[in-house]
Amino acid sequence: MTPQRHHTLPPKAQSTFYSANSFSILVVDDLPANRLLLKRLFHRVGYATHEAGDGVEALDLLTVGACPDLILLDVEMPEMDGIEATRRLRDEHGMDVPIIVASGNPSDEMRKAALAAGADLFLTKPFDFPGLLKVIAKLLKDQVAGAGNRAGADSNLSVPEANRVSIRAAGKSSR
Repeated sequence: MTPQRHHTLPPKAQSTFYSANSFSILVVDDLPANRLLLKRLFHRVGYATHEAGDGVEALDLLTVGACPDLILLDVEMPEMDGIEATRRLRDEHGMDVPIIVASGNPSDEMRKAALAAGADLFLTKPFDFPGLLKVIAKLLKDQVAGAGNRAGADSNLSVPEANRVSIRAAGKSSR
């Protein structure tokens, strides 16, 4: 992977995000460099992380007791892609935590499939890191508050326009 400008952490993460000290994020991506970058970013603001290289590994982690507060999945991975993993996380494992699905090669069909599988939010890569952290904080804050509809359904969720692909509409989730 060729180092690119968007593969670096922001100079200093600000502490204006929802307290991260007690939350964990499961990062699922087939590229070790992407997992490492996200892990460093999340640790910098206080999130604990779990990581998996594909959907199968992510499901295996849950089987052995990992309990993330939020899951961030890449779409295109070997073994099991992010859309199928999302479907299984919701249907077979009963996961009711926020799930963000992301792709560097998004399409409208992919977006619709991710949201139909149960994703709360579909984002494009590369991420706007400050924006990603704000979205995660909002999703976790709403999850803790026990919002009636999942946080991803909040049409007021502030996602930078460059990263915003779709947020599931309120009331369309059966979960």
